[in-house]
Amino acid sequence: PNLAKRLDVGVSMGLSVSSVGGQLLFIEATKIVGSGKLTVTGQLGKVMLESVETALSLLRSRFVRLSQSPGPPQIFNFETGRMELAPDAVDEKDPFKGEDIHVHFPAGGIPKDGPSAGVAVLLALASLILNRPVRSDTAVTGEVTLRGHVLPVGGIRDKVLAAIRGGVKHVLLPVANKRHVLEDIPAKSLEGVEIHYLKTVDEALDWVFGSTLQVDSGVSANEATEGRVAPFSMRSRL
Repeated sequence: PNLAKRLDVGVSMGLSVSSVGGQLLFIEATKIVGSGKLTVTGQLGKVMLESVETALSLLRSRFVRLSQSPGPPQIFNFETGRMELAPDAVDEKDPFKGEDIHVHFPAGGIPKDGPSAGVAVLLALASLILNRPVRSDTAVTGEVTLRGHVLPVGGIRDKVLAAIRGGVKHVLLPVANKRHVLEDIPAKSLEGVEIHYLKTVDEALDWVFGSTLQVDSGVSANEATEGRVAPFSMRSRL
């Protein structure tokens, strides 16, 4: 498939595992005038619905929440990657104020559940806010917390192999899943794909949107040169 054409604004590429193995999972988000209602479709289980709600709350909090440091109130601006002075009316910074949000997981005939789409959902929503598409060469899996941490998920071997079959060049995984890559996937199978390990969602945002925000990838320079891991300082764009 032409991934660049599928990954329009508001669309991200996740990874999932079913009874037949791993597969690419496209997540679509859109917004319309409304009252802040969230609609999620695609035959999802309770855990997956909660994962969408968590990603949305996290994203909203990054725009609305005031800095706890002394001095004038500040907010985090995703586009610049910096804390900035907040306007007098902080609630106006809610990126979805006065709008309804619809998140859809295609292939509605297939039941889906689990928390592993959290990072991908957050990227789709961030793409919608910034009006910028995510990188079309990157797929991601990982659970998110309300504090922005990325937690480990299952099915890593099948997910990575599915990404390789789909022509994906970069895969973002939770750092806690690193051992599953090293132990379960032959090095030869990883030729042509680069694995990036995430501690926080900020690292994922930095990678897919090319932000100027400086982050710690949690990967040493030696590991980065071994061919398994690429450092987040890479700034190639599509």
